Amino acid sequence: MKGLEIIERLRKEEFNLETEQKLEHHPYVLAAEAGTLTLAQKRAFCYEQYAIQRSDAISFASLAGHDGFRPKSLTGATVPEQQQGNNKNDNKDNLFQFLLGGEVYASSLLLKHAKSLGIEEEATLANYKHCSSLAQAYPSYWSRMALDGARAAGAAACAVNFPAWGRMCLRLVTASDTEKESTEFLQFFATPIENLDDMAAAVIDGEDGVQYDDLVQHVRLLQQYEVLFWDAVYAAKDE
Repeated sequence: MKGLEIIERLRKEEFNLETEQKLEHHPYVLAAEAGTLTLAQKRAFCYEQYAIQRSDAISFASLAGHDGFRPKSLTGATVPEQQQGNNKNDNKDNLFQFLLGGEVYASSLLLKHAKSLGIEEEATLANYKHCSSLAQAYPSYWSRMALDGARAAGAAACAVNFPAWGRMCLRLVTASDTEKESTEFLQFFATPIENLDDMAAAVIDGEDGVQYDDLVQHVRLLQQYEVLFWDAVYAAKDE
């Protein structure tokens, strides 16, 4: 089965359809659209995302062949150049190299978003001590896949998960008071990734001996962790 066929089949799996339903009706985004999100809930999104971004960037770097990329902060971080021969399907559209660059670029947008919610300094985000285990399950699983070198699973998960995340971001953009809140971070991730399926399929097809059943559980778990992230930020209370 080719990579594109695998991606389409994964999207039709019952677990994915259930995840998309949960996200569509998630109380966090419904509260945003109703204008009832608290400041604590909005700030929780920033705190959790700050930790998630750094972790995901390191995971994507590892999957792109840059095992030494471990900056303390993404602010000012330099994306390592792609080295020919690092991975089996090296080319200018390498998925994980692309995703690493996106995380580094978006890190400054998250700081702007946080500042518009009264979190003035990056140090406040970096020193936050109350991150939720529910929210951080998502990046932790990416770390596990990176440690295992599970490139095909990561690529399949991207193709299924990122559009779902993007739709949530788009709804938050639409619901935001743009005169008071910066939405560039949300807009960045709400924008569909051009050729995502093709890049993901290239990774899947470039890995030897990959079977559909090897990928299903990885994608299912990551989708479930996506829901847990939103559960966590919705549950945030006033500090």
